[in-house]
Amino acid sequence: MEQLAFPFTFIVRLTLGDGGVLSGVVERVRSGEKRRFDSVAALAEVIAGMTEQETKTMRQKKSGR
Repeated sequence: MEQLAFPFTFIVRLTLGDGGVLSGVVERVRSGEKRRFDSVAALAEVIAGMTEQETKTMRQKKSGR
């Protein structure tokens, strides 16, 4: 697996609603991008997606595309 030379930093704002429903917003510090989520599973998907997107962008920059 390729080692990445930069950190992934997120701010996660959580709200615990009625019935224990977890929701909130994830913000990627580097880009300021924000995405909403409405469950623990969705939180994991949002972070994974943002990480994958940033990794793809960094690889493209590295290869000169």
